[in-house]
Amino acid sequence: MRSKPITALASTATLLFASLGANAATDEQMRLLEQRVSEMEDRLEATSAQLQDEKKNNQEQRAMLEQAGLVEEGDKGVRSAVSSFFEMVNVSGVAAGSYNYRFIDAGDNDAGNVNPTGAATGGARNDPFFTHKNGDSFQIDQVWITLDKAPTEESRAGFHADYVWGETAEQQSLSVSSRDGGRDSGLLYTGYVSYLAPIGNGVRFDAGKLATGLGAEVLQTNVNLNVTEGVVFQKLQPFTYVGLTSTTQLTDSVGLVLGVVNEVYRDNNFSVDRDKAGIAQLKFAGEGWGLNVGAIVGQDPISVRCDSSEDDCNTSVFDVTASFSPTDNITGWVNFDWVRTFGKDVSEGDKFGIATAARVGITDDTGIGARFEYLTQQKSTLALGAGEDQEYITATGTIDHALTEGLKVRAELRYDRELRRDVAQFITNSGDEDSFAGIAQMYYAF
Repeated sequence: MRSKPITALASTATLLFASLGANAATDEQMRLLEQRVSEMEDRLEATSAQLQDEKKNNQEQRAMLEQAGLVEEGDKGVRSAVSSFFEMVNVSGVAAGSYNYRFIDAGDNDAGNVNPTGAATGGARNDPFFTHKNGDSFQIDQVWITLDKAPTEESRAGFHADYVWGETAEQQSLSVSSRDGGRDSGLLYTGYVSYLAPIGNGVRFDAGKLATGLGAEVLQTNVNLNVTEGVVFQKLQPFTYVGLTSTTQLTDSVGLVLGVVNEVYRDNNFSVDRDKAGIAQLKFAGEGWGLNVGAIVGQDPISVRCDSSEDDCNTSVFDVTASFSPTDNITGWVNFDWVRTFGKDVSEGDKFGIATAARVGITDDTGIGARFEYLTQQKSTLALGAGEDQEYITATGTIDHALTEGLKVRAELRYDRELRRDVAQFITNSGDEDSFAGIAQMYYAF
């Protein structure tokens, strides 16, 4: 049996050697830790240097982009001027298809129509239906895309473009004796650049291919109260022209439009001579009503009785359009037009047309509308051989219903009549004095 001193000595020795072993292990761990910290410091320094190089490169690249105008100066983000530009552009449009059935005056007229001045570019059958000429047919009315960046005080430059495919593109091209567009290839309906000049209340200048400001109807189907376009719109008013217009607000409720364009009816990029056409229009606006009074007068070489080899063929179009909306569910308009041809190289004469239309909302999703028209043209403005003046009437009824947001269906009945059969201009080749059709349309507007 061991004595107590020996036992105590052994225990002390054991603890001493254990402590020495532990200290040795701790020293090794510290050495490894210091080595790892040193490695991390080296890596951090390398990463920091790399980041500094990348920052320098980014600053140099940004300076180059700012000089090129692709990045806004002082913009702290990575948003480019291209993306900010598209944020300012409004994209809208409509896609529409239809089916029509002819109860009277059936047939097709795929070859063309009569242009606004009366010169035939194809058979006249179903001509007043303009974009719905072919009897008992399904068709693509239009696929219409609009890009618009309106000029503002913060961004004074802008542009506007309308491009359309379908029957609208085909018939619009034919109506101005042009082959610039077609059903499948499409048509640049309008395209112009704008500038808002800091003059007075602001003067907006638009230069390019412009849509007329005359009349109540347009070719974009969802804007109209009816499916078909009226004869006053088709036969008396220009659709588009090429030139320059200026628009300003004289007061909060009175606006003024002045302009100069190549020709009254055609929208060519050239003028056949140095003559031009002038535009002037006053626009009045009030609570629930509006009144536009305007005119275009000047060069018109495609007038039906114009000697195209001469220069003095002119046309004036005087237009008055009143719109009203007394309640949220009632809207309508009245439109009067007077067209006169004059000049030493054209037969002088007059055309008059009046049209009125209204829509009443029965429910939030359903409405009913109607349009009535009267058109008369002196024989001197018609094709050679006309024995007397022409008179023409139309009556149209339309029901519309919104199926869901943006999607609407419309059903329409339309009756047309030539009041003087011996000078029939619009309903021919069928032996009828009148035309009666039913049209169903579906469109989606966005």
